[in-house]
Amino acid sequence: MNKIFYLSSVFKAAAEEDGSVTIEGMASTDSVDRVGDVVSADAWTKSGGLNNYKKNPIILFNHQYSKPIGKAVEIKTTPKGLYIKARISKASGDVGELIKDGVLGAFSVGMRVKDAEYVKTTDGFLIKDAELFEV
Repeated sequence: MNKIFYLSSVFKAAAEEDGSVTIEGMASTDSVDRVGDVVSADAWTKSGGLNNYKKNPIILFNHQYSKPIGKAVEIKTTPKGLYIKARISKASGDVGELIKDGVLGAFSVGMRVKDAEYVKTTDGFLIKDAELFEV
């Protein structure tokens, strides 16, 4: 499968003294999402799914490569999915303010699916292997 998926989950945010914002939470979980897809918790550990991302742990606004707003400072797999902690730059301007105000409050991951199977009951995919591109 050579399709990029975008999946969302909620994060919590804290304003820092230097004007940046720290956000953290599950960037991806093993729960069924709103379109019926599930990313297995170990999908990120197969075939180096996080290796390239860790070289440039970019946080983008709305998946726009021309709009970087921060970088991941911690990323790890857990039994429930993919945990991330990131620092949003004070240079992110309005986006950072919207995060502080609670208007923006969810992660969305951009990834390439390497292995998946169709699940008829959810009309979605069980993603078994994925490469993270950006959050």
